[in-house]
Amino acid sequence: MIKKNLMLIIFLFLCSHLYCLSPEDEYDFLLKDLYNYSTYGYKRTYDFDADKSFGIINFDQGSIQLTNNNLDIAIMGNGFFKVKDDKGNEYYTRYGMLKYDFETRSLCINVKNVTYFLDVKPLPEYNNLSIDKIRIRRDGCVECVIIEDKESVKEDKKISLSEKFESKNGLNGKIIKDEKYSEILTDKIEKKEEKKETIDKIILYNIVEANIDSYDGYLLKTKVSPDTIDASEILEGALEMSNVGIDNVLIRMLFIIEKLDDSKIKQKEVKKYLIKKMLDPDFVRVKLFGYFYEENPIMDDISGLIDYIHFLEREYE
Repeated sequence: MIKKNLMLIIFLFLCSHLYCLSPEDEYDFLLKDLYNYSTYGYKRTYDFDADKSFGIINFDQGSIQLTNNNLDIAIMGNGFFKVKDDKGNEYYTRYGMLKYDFETRSLCINVKNVTYFLDVKPLPEYNNLSIDKIRIRRDGCVECVIIEDKESVKEDKKISLSEKFESKNGLNGKIIKDEKYSEILTDKIEKKEEKKETIDKIILYNIVEANIDSYDGYLLKTKVSPDTIDASEILEGALEMSNVGIDNVLIRMLFIIEKLDDSKIKQKEVKKYLIKKMLDPDFVRVKLFGYFYEENPIMDDISGLIDYIHFLEREYE
């Protein structure tokens, strides 16, 4: 019995250390979370239960922001959708800010000035298709709403109206009778018909940690093709926010800085000071080179934070 317990303790010890990172590696993962706090659909590495990062992706659902833009989509539940670059390389993402590429007639996303195309068929060459008529249904079906002319016939009809009036000649006082003519053009109403056509379907894929090859915050690459998933839904006119908790990440980074010596991280005191400022509700904006100026508290969404996160990089001096 004692031998079994000892083996269990050793096993748990080895498992706990299997996913343990060095302090500097954990710091870099936390910094990656911080960089991607505003990346739609980003999944953090910070573990709320352990109050640290193991470098393992947490797939918890992020909050949903309604946009009313029909080309914005958010995945409700698990799953990623597939995109390809112009060379055919496959990636998976939850970054749902879609665009329509008129040249290829394809749905796509734009990441760091590079276009990645959704794994769906191009839209047909409709003459009167407008972007606001593209719909993404909850089951992932891509649908186009086309307005077609039905029995389009125009007929002009002229109607002459006459109006009699009298005027008095100022010279001799005679009454002059006259008529004024006008024409009114009327058109026969054109009949139009709304037609809905399903083009293709966005497939969602189940990503597991063991199959992840790389993940830059926007695009995830897998070692082998993942399985599809049917349980999740796609919400049109909405975007999923990242699931990063800013304060938790900053506090953990501050804790790690205290542990690292100067050879592992540059300008420790400056970084500690900046993190404390970020945690302060009355946080003020920072100019380049770290100088603080007039007090302008940032908004609740911490907009502008991305401009100076690079000051917290380990090698930044």
